Amino acid sequence: MLQINKKRLKKLWQFIILVACFATVMMLFMYSNQLNNRNYKMLYDQTESLSRVILRQAAATAHDAITNDDIDALQSIVANLQHEDLILDAAVYDMRGNLVVSSIGAMPLEQLTGLNTPLSVASIGRLQLVEPVAEDGNMVGFVRITLEHGNVIKAASNRLEQSINLVRAMILVAIVTGALLIFTFANRKDLLRSTFLLKSND
Repeated sequence: MLQINKKRLKKLWQFIILVACFATVMMLFMYSNQLNNRNYKMLYDQTESLSRVILRQAAATAHDAITNDDIDALQSIVANLQHEDLILDAAVYDMRGNLVVSSIGAMPLEQLTGLNTPLSVASIGRLQLVEPVAEDGNMVGFVRITLEHGNVIKAASNRLEQSINLVRAMILVAIVTGALLIFTFANRKDLLRSTFLLKSND
């Protein structure tokens, strides 16, 4: 009876260890996915923060140009904004929301925001940022830019994904290596034990 209980306890212990190992592996893979998502969000937030800094600087520069109706200066501002890799297009509006200038090839705002496209597909991966143009509380207009997040962080996200996949591959290699070691030493142990029993019988 005691031997039977010992066998059952041994099998139960082996089952618990197996479940614990499987759960650990699953947790490692889940953590790698969470790490990838956190890194992607970090890149997303960083590009947005950098774009807001650029936008604030452009708004400060545009104040005098809007006040003096200097269209050439405003056109230069939106052209410089569009040259940034983060920015798809840029535009300047007056206090009433009327378009003053826009970058070359800029799409209509309704299209960029997906208002006139089915399921708003045109706005996927894009973000509109607006900064008021003001000085000493005197607001004279707005500067708007469109971020193309998908294209901007695509290369960086691909590198992150490759790093995460490398971590997953290393986990699998470690599991396979451990299994091979256990299998190898278990076989050697059984072999030595069998050899010892044969010599004892002799």
